[in-house]
Amino acid sequence: MSVVTAGRNESATIGQCIRGALLCGYSNLEFIFVDDNSTDDSVAIARRAALSVTRSRHDTERVRIFPSPRRNGKASSLNIGIRMARGEFIVIHDADSIIQYGAVQHWLLPFADPRVGGVAANIRVDNSTVNLLTRLQEVEYAMKFTLAKFFQSKISVMDIISGMGGIFRGEIIRRLGGFDTGLGDDRDLSTMLLKQRFKLAFSNDAVVWTTVPETRYHLWRQRMRWRRNIIKIRISKHRDMFLLGRYGFANAIIAMQLAVRLLIPVTLLIGLFWAFYQHGLEGAPEVVLTFYWILVMFLLVRILVARDVASTPKLVNFPLIFLYPFYVLWLEMPNIYAEWSELFRIGAKHHYVPDHIWEEIPWW
Repeated sequence: MSVVTAGRNESATIGQCIRGALLCGYSNLEFIFVDDNSTDDSVAIARRAALSVTRSRHDTERVRIFPSPRRNGKASSLNIGIRMARGEFIVIHDADSIIQYGAVQHWLLPFADPRVGGVAANIRVDNSTVNLLTRLQEVEYAMKFTLAKFFQSKISVMDIISGMGGIFRGEIIRRLGGFDTGLGDDRDLSTMLLKQRFKLAFSNDAVVWTTVPETRYHLWRQRMRWRRNIIKIRISKHRDMFLLGRYGFANAIIAMQLAVRLLIPVTLLIGLFWAFYQHGLEGAPEVVLTFYWILVMFLLVRILVARDVASTPKLVNFPLIFLYPFYVLWLEMPNIYAEWSELFRIGAKHHYVPDHIWEEIPWW
C-alpha cells in the first residue's frame, strides 16, 4: 500500500502525518510526500519525522520525499506521487491528517468486492477542543462525514471520497491518469470513478484524524473553496451526470442529490416567506420558533444515531445542537456567495492554483 500526500508550507502538521502513517500498524506500506515548493521547513521536518521511525536516511522502501523546485499546485503534486507509488492500493490524504493505529486493516476490507473502486475513511476532528468553532465542526463532521456516508454507502449512493482520507485501487487511479491538473480534487476523482461504474464504499472503523480550521477566516475560505468546486466540477465539468440513466440508476440518484442539496436553502427561504405572508409579521416569531424546534429535534435524532454508530461527537458537545442551526445559517453566507460567484464566473481564478498551471488547464 502507498500513502501519497502533497502540500505546501505544511510544517505544522507533516511530521505527525508521516509518523501516524508509518506507525499505523500496517507494515507493508510506503509513504510518499511531494512538497509543492514550500517556503518553510516542511521538507526538513518531514525528513526528521521519517528518520525518527525508520532510523535510516536511506530507507526508500518505506519513505520517499520529493521537494519540487517549482510550485505546481496540489493536484499536479499528487500526480507525481501517484506515478511513484508502487502499492496495489493508494491512499490519498491531506498533510494535516493522521491515520489511527489499526485503521488500514479495516480500510482494505471493502475491496473484497471487485466493484469497489475507492473507500472513504471515517474522518474525525483532531483539534475539537480548541474553541467553540472546532467543537461545532466536530458535530458537523459526525453528521455529514460519518453518519451520511455510513448510510449512503449502504445503498451505493455515496458521491465523494474526501481528500482528508481515501484509499483507491492503484490500477484504476493510474488508468484514469490521476487528478486533472490544476483544479482536479477529491470530488472530481470520485466522480470519474462513478462514471466508470465503480462503487464508493465507507469504512466506519478506518479512522483518520484531521485538523479543522480554528478561525472564521480560514473556515470560510475552506467552505467557499469546497462550494465553488462543487459547481465547477459537478455543474460544469461533469454536467453529463444529470442525463439520468446515462451512468446507471445509482449515479442518477447521486446527481439528483446534488440538485436537491443546492435547492434546499432556496426552498426553506421561500417557505419562511410564505409562512410570514400567511400569518403576518405579528406571527413571525412563532413561525421561526416552530421551525427552529423542528430542526433541533431532527438534528438531535441524527446526532444520537451518529453517536451510536461511530461514538462521535463527544458527549460534552451534545448541547451544541441548540447552536448548530445558527452555525449552519452562518456558514451559508459564504457558501451562497461562492455558488453565485462560480455560476457567473466572478473571480473565477482559484488562489491555490499557480498562474502557469491556470493558463494551461481547460476552462470548466
